[in-house]
Amino acid sequence: MRRHRWHGTLGVVLAGALGLWACQKSPEGTVVARVDEAYLTREDVEARIPDPFIGTVSAQEKGRLVENWVEEELLYQEALKQQLDKDPAVAKRISEAVRSLLAAELLERSFQRDADVLEGEIYDYYEAHREDFIRETPEIRVRHILVADRNGLDRVWERLRGGESFDQVAREESIDASAEMGGGLGYFTEDLVNPSFWEACQKAKLGRRTRAATQLGHHVIEVQDRREAG
Repeated sequence: MRRHRWHGTLGVVLAGALGLWACQKSPEGTVVARVDEAYLTREDVEARIPDPFIGTVSAQEKGRLVENWVEEELLYQEALKQQLDKDPAVAKRISEAVRSLLAAELLERSFQRDADVLEGEIYDYYEAHREDFIRETPEIRVRHILVADRNGLDRVWERLRGGESFDQVAREESIDASAEMGGGLGYFTEDLVNPSFWEACQKAKLGRRTRAATQLGHHVIEVQDRREAG
């Protein structure tokens, strides 16, 4: 922790990292650091740890959090001692910061409230129109590369085996209109495609690339998802 010229003017109590959690008790929690009448508790330190890192922060890292708080509190108390909060420019910035914070909090709470209402409305609509959401026929989602002959098929297959991305090879090799979308066809039902292509897709294993010949030409097919009727 960096030392400042005013450090010695304030009463500082800081628990060592190894004994961080074996400190005196206070009505607000377990005190781990104190600067004059300002206290930092174990609970405060835990609250400063972001959710994704809870349970993974070491005692040494928690010790650094405590040291950072002490330094910040020293600076804050020295600023008050010098009456910086009375400076017109500083007071204006404080007022603007409070204004922005409150406006942001209001927007956040309003958004959350509206989101809860919207979710409830969606559920109510679904319950009232369940029959409209019944899938009458199976759907599949496929991407493919279509070429005119067997030589083109072999060339495409080797490029994919060599590690080139499906998207890139489809854009460069496929003669189907889906080439612009990297070969993606999205979800479709049997009545929307050539029967021989639907049959080839039905035979393909989910997530596995396969080669097939249809009336349209030669394909490399990858079935990405299946949705059953219902």
